[in-house]
Amino acid sequence: MTTFFSDWYYLSIRSIKQIWRPLLALIPSLFIPIFFFLVNSASLSSFARVPGFPANVSYRDFIAPIALFSAVFFSSGNAGIELVQDISNGYFKKLIIMPIHRLTIILGKLTEVAVHAVFQGMIVLVLLMAVGVRIHSGFFGLLAIFALLILFSMGWSCVSMIFALRTQNARLVQSMFVIVFPFLYLTTSQAPKNLLPGTFAAIATYNPVTYVIEGVRALVLTDFSNPSVYKGFLIAGAMFFVMISITLASFQKAVK
Repeated sequence: MTTFFSDWYYLSIRSIKQIWRPLLALIPSLFIPIFFFLVNSASLSSFARVPGFPANVSYRDFIAPIALFSAVFFSSGNAGIELVQDISNGYFKKLIIMPIHRLTIILGKLTEVAVHAVFQGMIVLVLLMAVGVRIHSGFFGLLAIFALLILFSMGWSCVSMIFALRTQNARLVQSMFVIVFPFLYLTTSQAPKNLLPGTFAAIATYNPVTYVIEGVRALVLTDFSNPSVYKGFLIAGAMFFVMISITLASFQKAVK
């Protein structure tokens, strides 16, 4: 057990160092959520007066959780890209033949994802608070928001690692970025479900990302009594364990 945690620690340190290499690579995943928040909160502010929109909630506050969520969402694919690079340069094969548990390889990458999520989330949070957004669930609600986002981002990162392990193709893994937008926007990210068209609302209902977004939104706008909070954790937790299991199974393909 001591060896397991020791391997996890050293692999995590190596992965975390890659966050800052190069530092400029962090700009797009920070710029996009901030840009869309500023544009949408200004251009669609009158939407908050539409009948059926949550009472006493500004559109700025309604979409503020999306800025936090997307800051994490847009950067969670890096684990797969880095894994492809490790496969290409031979480092991955060296790890495989060493007497270390394969789960520590995955957890090392996911620890990097968690650190990256906290780093980017804190920057976006400071900017949101600077324009007047407040977390109504308080300090513990803020901790819960980051816990939910980290849990989801680690689960989502496993998707890119699965593609990396099964295809070992850097261009294909990088192209996965395009699937982020359907999963993000076919949700209640821009409007409450009761104001969405029927087909769109049905898609959002079956989109797991919807429940994570609603969980974060509930913690920003209300408190822990909102059932969306536990639903968000339930979906994110289920995705995390399922995706890790599939990632471990994908190792068999990579070592052939």
